[in-house]
Amino acid sequence: MVSLKKSKHIRIGIFTSLITLFWIYIFLLAIHTALPANALTSLPLKEELKIIQWFPQGWGFYSKNPREPYFYVYDVPGNKLAGQWPNNRVDNAFGLLRFGRSQGVEAGLLTSKIPSNSLTECKENPVECLNQLQAIEVENPSPFPTICGDVGFVYQEPIPWAWSKGGEETVMPSKLVRVKVACSQKSV
Repeated sequence: MVSLKKSKHIRIGIFTSLITLFWIYIFLLAIHTALPANALTSLPLKEELKIIQWFPQGWGFYSKNPREPYFYVYDVPGNKLAGQWPNNRVDNAFGLLRFGRSQGVEAGLLTSKIPSNSLTECKENPVECLNQLQAIEVENPSPFPTICGDVGFVYQEPIPWAWSKGGEETVMPSKLVRVKVACSQKSV
């Protein structure tokens, strides 16, 4: 009787192991299709399983380019950040409060109204450069605006990993514009 019970457990273990190995292989195929050409050009069952149809966007959907400039919104008179993002900050209850997400959309609406030739290059601290610029006037189209008054939009290059120990002393170049945002609707 004991050998039948052992045999049943062994069969369940083998079956579970095979299912697990199958899904691990599917996962590895999904990663392989997103990679550029390499030594492993063709893996078994890659074409038959049609992995690209299962994962049409690949893995690029889940990440962004780490070299892409950071986007900041500064309150110019207060010399502080005006946006409440990233959303995972403590004051946003680690993502439970969604206020910062709406501000990102609002900032995107405002920057779409600014001519691209209005951006000024800055090699110093962006706050210092913003204080020296003249403001462009823009109307905030949001029904409940949160970004109003004298603000600065800054696109700043990220600090390269090799320079990360420099900390606050390292200032990367940036492109910025100072904007006087008029809010006609009820502010939040």
